[in-house]
Amino acid sequence: MKFKIYTSIYSKGIALITLGALSLFSCKNDNEKSDAYGNFEAVEVIVSAESNGQLINFNVEEGQKIKEGEQVGLVDTVLLHLQKEEVLANIAALGSRVMSIHEQIAVYEAQHKKLMIDKNRLEKLFATEAATQQQLDQINSALAINEKQLEATRRKIKDSNRATLSQYGPLSKKVDVLNEHIDRCNIISPITGIVLQKFAERGEMTGTGRPLYKIANLSTIKVKAYATATQLNGVKIGQKVTVLTDGKEGTLNQTQGVVEWISNKAEFTPKTIQTKEERVSLIYAFKVKVQNKDGLYRIGMPAEINF
Repeated sequence: MKFKIYTSIYSKGIALITLGALSLFSCKNDNEKSDAYGNFEAVEVIVSAESNGQLINFNVEEGQKIKEGEQVGLVDTVLLHLQKEEVLANIAALGSRVMSIHEQIAVYEAQHKKLMIDKNRLEKLFATEAATQQQLDQINSALAINEKQLEATRRKIKDSNRATLSQYGPLSKKVDVLNEHIDRCNIISPITGIVLQKFAERGEMTGTGRPLYKIANLSTIKVKAYATATQLNGVKIGQKVTVLTDGKEGTLNQTQGVVEWISNKAEFTPKTIQTKEERVSLIYAFKVKVQNKDGLYRIGMPAEINF
């Protein structure tokens, strides 16, 4: 199954909105302002079909938790299995053809063994004049014919083996290809996470590349926030920060996060040439990783950051 990875973004103007938030947030006074503001986001994976056919099994629902490696669906494999059986039958037929030639040479070898016994017996009888020259000539002639048959059959086996190998290789590869196609009919979750969106239903026809569902791992979630260059001065990747979110009845929930990325480029530039005062207003994006094992934080929720 194919899958694409996206980072959720909730507003094209989020940098401009956040700039305003840097000056004013909720009803707090200046002394209560946080250092930065942003929203939670997560890495979203869109899982797509890797084969064509009817979706005969699809156990996915929005909000469902799925483990990495778990099979959640199956695309019809009947046609692929029939094609595989046909190829295996052709391989078996090649083996039967070789066996038939080997059985033939076994008959000639048995005849050769009997003729040698008869020849040795006649030679002893001929030495005592109990057998004629004609009888000895007949047995030698039969041996010569038998040896020619053996040689011809051995050549036939060699040629047959060469032809069989030339056909067996491609047929064997075809079985491998069919097995791979059959495996790709199994829809396997690439990550552990929560299903955010479902794009298909059981019984529908699907095709290679068609999205089936969107999933995100919310056990570790990120806050994408914005701050001025002055605020970010001294902030380093790996540094622990405080993350605040709205709680019940105007309270704030507090947790620890870790700065994992700071943009090297400003989100916008007021002018081509900035004065010292204008440079202070340049806004930079950064991300803070937060553990979310209890599922308290959700994609799109606002958050405050204090360094």
